Parts: sequence; C-alpha cells; structure tokens
Amino acid sequence: MVKQRMLHSSVSNGSGAHLTLTRRQICYTGALYERMTGMVTAESAVEQAPPRRRPVSLPAWRCVLYEATLNGLRILWETVNDFSLWRLIEYPWATRALGVARGDTVVDIGSGTSSFPHMLAKEGVHVVVVEIEQHRVRWQRDKRRATARPGDGELLPIVADATRLPFRTEAIQYISAVSSLEHIPDDVAVGREIGRVLAPGGVVVLTLPFTSSERTSFFAGIRPFRQVAHNAFVQEGKPGSFFRFYTDDDIRRTYIEPAHARVVERRAFGRSILNGRYHETRLTKFWRRFVLKDLLLAWLIHPLEERFDRSDPLYVMLALRKNRHG
Repeated sequence: MVKQRMLHSSVSNGSGAHLTLTRRQICYTGALYERMTGMVTAESAVEQAPPRRRPVSLPAWRCVLYEATLNGLRILWETVNDFSLWRLIEYPWATRALGVARGDTVVDIGSGTSSFPHMLAKEGVHVVVVEIEQHRVRWQRDKRRATARPGDGELLPIVADATRLPFRTEAIQYISAVSSLEHIPDDVAVGREIGRVLAPGGVVVLTLPFTSSERTSFFAGIRPFRQVAHNAFVQEGKPGSFFRFYTDDDIRRTYIEPAHARVVERRAFGRSILNGRYHETRLTKFWRRFVLKDLLLAWLIHPLEERFDRSDPLYVMLALRKNRHG
C-alpha cells in the first residue's frame, strides 16, 4: 500500500499560489514515485538496498552527444537552454558525485529546461524533476515523450515549490540542484526542505555561485545587472533573473547545517581565465556558440586552471552526505 506520507498535500501551480491535492492525486503521484524508487521508508531504503551496482558516468563528450540527440545538431553551432562550458563541467561532476547506478532515483530541483535530467534518464536513472513553472514542466514532459527510448530510466516532471517540497521526511536518497538554487530568493527555506526530505546517508549535489568576500557587480558594463541585496543581483528588464553569490559561511548556514550533513567532495570552476577572460567579459557573446570549443576548454583549460589558479572561482560544486541517526 502506498504510504500517504510520501507527499505533502500542497504544491505550487507555477504562479506563486498553492494548490491542495486530492487524496487520489496524492496516491497517484506517491505510487509513481514509489514505483520508481522501490522505497517505502527511508530506513528500509537504506537497510534493504541491494549491493551497489556500477555507478553511471556522464563524460563531457557524451553530454554533447545527448544534447544533440535531444535538441538537434544545431547545438553544435548555437546551443539552447544555456548548454555551455559550465554544463560540460557540472554534469559529469554531478553524476559522478551522486554515485547513482541504473535503477536509482534522483530528485532534481529547478532544472527549468535543462537536459541534465534527460541525460540521467538515458543512463537508466529514474528522475523526478521539481520545477515551479508550469511551462517548463510542460517542456520537460514534451521533450520526454519525443525522445524516450527503451532502456531509459523513468522521468517524472512535477510542478512544485522547492521551498515546500512535496515529499515525506527523510524519503529521498539522492538530490541534485545544478545551477538552480542561486535563482530562488528564499534559499533558506529551500535549504531546510532539502535537509528535511534527504534520507540519512543520502547525498545531495549542489553547484553554487561563490565569492570569498562581497560581490558589488556582475557582468559590469556588459549586462545591466543591479545589486538588490548582499551578493544578490537582478538583470534589468529580465523577469526571473535573480542571481545570488554565496560565501563559505552562507553555504554552511543555508545548506550544510540544516541537512545535518558533511561535505564529502568540493570542486570549483570558472577562475581568472575561463570566467575572468571569457565568460564575464565581452567574449560572452560567443558563450553559446560552437560548443566543441567548450568541450576542449573543459578538457584542457579547466583542469589546469583548477590546479594552478588560486583566484576565486565563479562556482563551487559540493557533494553533501546527511549524517545517519545516532
């Protein structure tokens, strides 16, 4: 029997209002999730899990192939949905840091129209996509219908608010949030919710904009970002462009402590070369063009920059593991 505690009864309709789900809807969505996870409680998921299978991998070259499969060969000269250099660094790392195998289930927060959930599904991983905007959930569903193949994992996009995740406490073993949480103004609520739903021993991977001190500008002289709060910016004339930078203290207070977690891996990207001389400069006009150049940058320049450059990165990538009870 499906546990009624799998989901909260309140989800967002994408316009900021909250809807009350019927008992039948809760049962239906809960049944889908449990069918994908095979999980009744967090404890049983941990204790009864079969021996770990071989973790899936998603190297950068395969990301490009999947992106071309999902969105057409046009992405080779101009990409869509911000598929770019950063994604060719984030997607492989996030997949490896999750440590998921075929048949595992990941809850992905704030994907928008990202292809990352579809890439995981192509590797046999089940994915629940949590997105607040209905048109983006519709995009994810349409893309899934058009590109699903036998052997793929299941993909379930749902309209829900990350500040009120519709899952029961300690029910989720794997969570990803790739370049998404910095766009949510109430990130404190999101951090609490991630901590609440993450199972003991569960893993969450986050990629977050970083600064070691205070950011007073972003894309200065290139894009019209104005500062609206400490380390937070909005691009003039672009709704939904809220963007926040995090210090180490911010990350600890917002995401690590509420989850009662420890950092098991930390990486970074976008330092003085890839960000300071490319992304956050006038050369950004080439950002979404000729993705094969980005593949080379991800392979060659990124590792060298991370080894020898000690300047602030644009982003940090964190894998957090929730402590087990006791």
